[in-house]
Amino acid sequence: MLFRKARLTVPAILFLVLLRLAIGWHFFQEGAVKVRDGFTSTPFLAGAKGPFAKYFHAMIPDYDGAIRIDAKRMSDAAESYGEQIKREFALSEDQSKDVDSILADFKAKRKEIYDEWKPQIEEYKNGVERLAKLDNDPSRSKVASLRGQREEIESKWRALGKPVLAEIDNSVSELVKKLNAVASDEQANPDPKKPLAKDADGNLIRKKVEFKYEGEGPISVRLVDKIIPIFDMSVGILLLVGLLTPLAALAAGIFLASVVVSQFPGFPGTLPTYYQAIEMLGCFVLAFADAGRYGGLDFIPWSFWNRKSKVPTV
Repeated sequence: MLFRKARLTVPAILFLVLLRLAIGWHFFQEGAVKVRDGFTSTPFLAGAKGPFAKYFHAMIPDYDGAIRIDAKRMSDAAESYGEQIKREFALSEDQSKDVDSILADFKAKRKEIYDEWKPQIEEYKNGVERLAKLDNDPSRSKVASLRGQREEIESKWRALGKPVLAEIDNSVSELVKKLNAVASDEQANPDPKKPLAKDADGNLIRKKVEFKYEGEGPISVRLVDKIIPIFDMSVGILLLVGLLTPLAALAAGIFLASVVVSQFPGFPGTLPTYYQAIEMLGCFVLAFADAGRYGGLDFIPWSFWNRKSKVPTV
């Protein structure tokens, strides 16, 4: 045979089990903390650097702020959101008037912000165009010094727009809160067949309509924030009990690989990802060593399959 089945020594098996338990416990704890304390992946996605950064940035709605600093596009987005509120909650005529009144207040507030920050907004818009020209220059991605220059320009550009976008974000959050509050408890009941439930703090769990920006795709930060805590806890539990270990470890390894490439080695301003890279390699070891067979539940189907395959044929 070209390849022989490798046999592990007892110490190797012991440390393989310990590796599986350590990585499993780490993933479980990470997921539990995210569920308990809340979690947003926005800083991670926004901080991505390297050739794959644009794919991470695309998950953040209006990442470059082009919609928020455009009065017409923001007005259209607010109007569209108001109509969605009316449809989703089946609002009455009086409630619809309340929605229109809230939208009018939002537009007035938005105009004040735009008037106050007009010079900065114009400069920010010019920065968007400048960065687009730099990104279309292929030499910028090949020369390290030019990449660093581009990063410096973007850093200053973001610092310029940060206070403006923060004020707009606060006004949007206020709009979302007010418009969702227009609906009665009955209209906002996620499941009309059941009475409204309460959360751990005793607040009613009401249906909420999210504000979405133009061009927001199906895989956005909102979906990522819901999936990651569940993913972390699920992978952690599977590794701890040694069930479906190859699948769980492979999924964990691919996830950690995405963290590593989000801070692509060699690009200016990237953060070190040594710990993630080491744990990623550990996950791949667990996956391809089928580590759940040792002190895990994967031993049951593995043992049954091997016993069945060794039954002599007549």
